[in-house]
Amino acid sequence: MTDRPTLLDHVAFFETEPEWVHPDGWHYGARFSTRRGDDRVIATVAPDEGEFSFEWWQGELLRARLHCVRVNRWEIVSTGATELLRVGFSDESVRSCELQLKPHVRVEWGMAWA
Repeated sequence: MTDRPTLLDHVAFFETEPEWVHPDGWHYGARFSTRRGDDRVIATVAPDEGEFSFEWWQGELLRARLHCVRVNRWEIVSTGATELLRVGFSDESVRSCELQLKPHVRVEWGMAWA
């Protein structure tokens, strides 16, 4: 598990170089676009802005789109063949959002009663 991932950790996770979306550096916005077969994931990480968003496409079909704010925890978890990016929130009612790319694309969103 990597706590507060670096830019290199994100590059390794998404297996691609990012596009800068903010002139002051990647902490304010870096966009990654990666493919897994027919799946394409476009994700933007902005740790210092507390934002994470992504789109998951299968061919021309949009499967999921999420835009998360008030993100205060970032971690990349690798366990053998599985790798996922987990973000946590300052809002206690939102447990986490997970984006898995290996061995296949999976999205998980968890909430709790406040």
